Amino acid sequence: MQSLGIQLGIGNRIKAFVDKSQKTAYQVENGNRELVTIIETVCADGTTIPPSVIFQGKKRNLEWGRNNPANARYVIDTYMNTQTDSGYSISHSPNGWTDQELGSAWLERNFDRFTKARMTSNGYRLLILDGHNSHCTYKFCKYASDNNIIVICLPPHTTHALQPCDVGVFGPLAKEWKIIVTALNHQMVPVTKGNLLEHYHKARVKAFKPSTLISAFRKTGIWPLDPNALPPSAYAPALNTTTQSAQPIPAPAHPFTISDPTTTVPFPIPSALATVGKTSSIAASGPVDPISDVAERSVRTLYGKQTHTTQRERDDLSNSAKT
Repeated sequence: MQSLGIQLGIGNRIKAFVDKSQKTAYQVENGNRELVTIIETVCADGTTIPPSVIFQGKKRNLEWGRNNPANARYVIDTYMNTQTDSGYSISHSPNGWTDQELGSAWLERNFDRFTKARMTSNGYRLLILDGHNSHCTYKFCKYASDNNIIVICLPPHTTHALQPCDVGVFGPLAKEWKIIVTALNHQMVPVTKGNLLEHYHKARVKAFKPSTLISAFRKTGIWPLDPNALPPSAYAPALNTTTQSAQPIPAPAHPFTISDPTTTVPFPIPSALATVGKTSSIAASGPVDPISDVAERSVRTLYGKQTHTTQRERDDLSNSAKT
């Protein structure tokens, strides 16, 4: 089980032949970027269960589910406080995302209902999903435990290699969806909430082939069970890919020495801190000038060491400031 977000009016980038003097080529596009969440569940035997669609909105519009060839299911009208399965095929939330209440309702009214109908015995069912908070509530886990549903949450940052939907299903689906949206844009037909399910079903049929679903499970090693399906490099520690950051303060003005209890390391002090040192006064005894103290702590931060200036260096800096 995995949720995906699709944008209503965004299609494919296309390549076109234009005159070499034309610097810009324009593509006709609806440009509607409203996000709709679709919860898809695929099975290791190459089958699926009907999807659940969550539109953004404060109220449900019955026209959204009027044309529904995908047989998408209505889960629960959480924000209208009604929990009857009225036969309509959509749900809604204020932001169009799934949440804890919708997640628990999906488990009860969608997954349990359709997978139980396929069972020939009172055995267990395995549900593999990510660690989204809508899947980790007490209500969700309690219902799963009471109905012989074993829930496995994939470890963080592993769904790209272990989630069958991400490995080999959603890629073809996204490709087919963008092809359909692009063709509709050329016909000046906008994708709206009212016709989304009709057009999404076309992309879903082309992408969710049994061979594609079975192959996705095989690539992850989930079914058939294969501990060696993933290469050893998939388990390697993350590599440092960031570049060394540049010093955020201007170039050095003159050399300065910082000492720690074991060694003395000469390095240039930045000109900005040198200016602070000249305008401050550090006495050999008594409280430290707060400006110089800030400068010293800045130096420690810049060079990543727990260092301190010696008393002699404080005296030299104090005399330099007085002159």
